[in-house]
Amino acid sequence: MTRLLTTAFALAAIVAPSTTLADDYKLGALTIRQPWSRPAQAGMNGVGFLTIVNAGKTPVTLKGAESPAAGKIEIHQSAMAGGMMTMRRQDAGVVIPAGGQVAFAPSGYHFMLLGLKQAQGVGQKLPITLVFDKGRKVRVELIVQLTPPSGQAASEHEH
Repeated sequence: MTRLLTTAFALAAIVAPSTTLADDYKLGALTIRQPWSRPAQAGMNGVGFLTIVNAGKTPVTLKGAESPAAGKIEIHQSAMAGGMMTMRRQDAGVVIPAGGQVAFAPSGYHFMLLGLKQAQGVGQKLPITLVFDKGRKVRVELIVQLTPPSGQAASEHEH
């Protein structure tokens, strides 16, 4: 019986989805929640997701992001248009409304990490710095995992 339970627990650990919980980060009235990324090979492009909550009374603009782990980071937005998935760079940034939030999630806003310098494996942490208006910055770590954290929807659209 003990051997059967041990085998069952081992099997459950193997087939269970990745549930690593990322830390929340604060910058004034902003909270950055559940930052995560998918595994990717060195030299390839990666993707980053998170949610930004603005508890303040004024909107805040996310202007961009940077990381020593990638050659460049761009903010993109995916959307369905005429039955086709499209992706556009958000060069003007993304406004986080006062008292609101914006999710960076599959099939929506996301960070494209161009030219990864090292392979990103499950469980690793990928540092990025979010750059907001008025020169404000906050460093967060994307947790590399296979599936979205609880509460974030998976996507049929893959990069």
